[in-house]
Amino acid sequence: MSLAGQQVIVTGAAGFLGGALARRLATDGAFVKALARQPQKAGYINQQPNITIVEGDITDAQRMKEVIQGCSHIFHVAAALGGNYQKQYPINVDGTRNVMLAAAEAKVERVIHVSSIAVYGYHYNGDITENFQQKPGHVPYNITKAQGEAVVREVGAQHHLGYSIIRPAMIYGPRGNAWTATLFRIAKHNPTPFLGDGHGKVHPIYVDDLVDFMILSATHPAAVGQAFNCSPDPAPTWRAFLGGYSRLAGHDSWLSIPPIIMRPIAPIVELFFTLRGEPQELPALVDFLQASKTYKMTKARDLLGWQPKTELQTGIDNCVPWLREKGLLT
Repeated sequence: MSLAGQQVIVTGAAGFLGGALARRLATDGAFVKALARQPQKAGYINQQPNITIVEGDITDAQRMKEVIQGCSHIFHVAAALGGNYQKQYPINVDGTRNVMLAAAEAKVERVIHVSSIAVYGYHYNGDITENFQQKPGHVPYNITKAQGEAVVREVGAQHHLGYSIIRPAMIYGPRGNAWTATLFRIAKHNPTPFLGDGHGKVHPIYVDDLVDFMILSATHPAAVGQAFNCSPDPAPTWRAFLGGYSRLAGHDSWLSIPPIIMRPIAPIVELFFTLRGEPQELPALVDFLQASKTYKMTKARDLLGWQPKTELQTGIDNCVPWLREKGLLT
């Protein structure tokens, strides 16, 4: 099934993932309402055929009812990525409820809700499937994303509203901030500093692969009511991921910082974040960087016949033009 010719809405369309998704949907022939809290930040998709920039904030329930009317599908990408719990809850939980209730009232066919592998927390190792109990810990983002998922299920069940939940890992690609621009800035250092020898597993998903999966989840009948990981399986190492960026910068040198140095420091820094109301579980993150774990994609393969297609180095190489445009790579 294709979404060509249908009216769809993308929340968070001014962001990295939302913008890439809006452009793909429009290119494929869908008519896209691109919801942006600050439309002036949506330059990447402005003037794109089949895209209409719509101003709106998901925390405004009435506005959500207005903009969602007439849409067949909703791609709910908007989220608060940082700040304390009081800042994130109105967006990641209440905002999600507003979107879902408006979708139910408008009788949309399906909502695709973007969650995160963060809902599992940091303490699992080995193979992690969608059936694992969510243990978000004390991190506001992890908690509110898990609560947002619960809202999707609750409203979906109450109103017989179709939905799919996608749990992406570390999204990278052109226009990516944290997992492209920031990592490249680190990788440019010669040698590249890292906590550990880099043999722990990392979970980068190329943005175009994630977009493909979201669109498939919006149209495949077996995706209704399901949650899916979206992460490389098997997972590569940090040395392969960060090292790929290093090679773009012209070197392959690695500076391993022993984790034992950070273990007594992490609780002290964590206290600072906790006093700010933004605990990050830094001691657990130190171990997370060394851990061997894979967020399994077996469910997506079995139910939908899908798996990520972009090889890691290909995805990294695809970032080169944008990194040059940003002046990060010469």
